[in-house]
Amino acid sequence: MLMPQLIQCVAAFLDFCYLVRRHEIGEDTLTQIEEALARFHATREIFRDSGVRPTGFSLPRQHTLIHYPRLIQEYGAPNGLCSSITESCHITAVKQPWRRSNHFNALGQMLLTNQRLDKLGLARVDFVA
Repeated sequence: MLMPQLIQCVAAFLDFCYLVRRHEIGEDTLTQIEEALARFHATREIFRDSGVRPTGFSLPRQHTLIHYPRLIQEYGAPNGLCSSITESCHITAVKQPWRRSNHFNALGQMLLTNQRLDKLGLARVDFVA
């Protein structure tokens, strides 16, 4: 029966999400986070077994989940920080300048593009004020 396993998987993932979004995280919460993550990883195979994801999971954001407990111990509670923030910065700082380059020795072109965009942004602030 697929439905109970599917619900357990989603519930474990949601437990993990709600636990890491707390403003204060103690040792008990870290233990709960690790347990929820272990439950999620144990039950996520339901998606492969049911044919939803026949090749399984290999998603970068899922991989980052295993680093949360250690990073919370080192740096404190993330307070709702989301990995899409860094993704949007990556798009702005890397992908868009790459597309604007001619792809030959692109790093220098990308850095110059970012530098010019930063200067334009600062100039825009001066013009508006």
